[in-house]
Amino acid sequence: MFQYCPKVEGMCGFCAESNWNPITETKSDKKYLFCGMVTGYDTRVEPLPDCWLKMNNKEKANYRKRKKEEYIAFNPDKIQRPKITYK
Repeated sequence: MFQYCPKVEGMCGFCAESNWNPITETKSDKKYLFCGMVTGYDTRVEPLPDCWLKMNNKEKANYRKRKKEEYIAFNPDKIQRPKITYK
C-alpha cells in the first residue's frame, strides 16, 4: 500500500507491489505494481493506458476485454467452457 504509481506520478493508496504474474499464474523474480481499483484478469499497473480512476467506462471495458483475451491465449485450460449436451 502507498507505493509510487507511475500512472499518477506520485504515491497512491491503491498501488501495491508483488512478484505474482497474473497472466502466467506464477511467482517471478521480477516485482510488479498492482492497482487495487482495477477489475478483471490483469490488475498490473504497467499495461494500463492511464490511471484506472481517470479512465471512462468504455476504456475500462475495452481494457478488461483485451486482458481477458490475453489470459485465455496464455491459459486455455483454465477457462471453464460450458458442456454441450445433445438430446
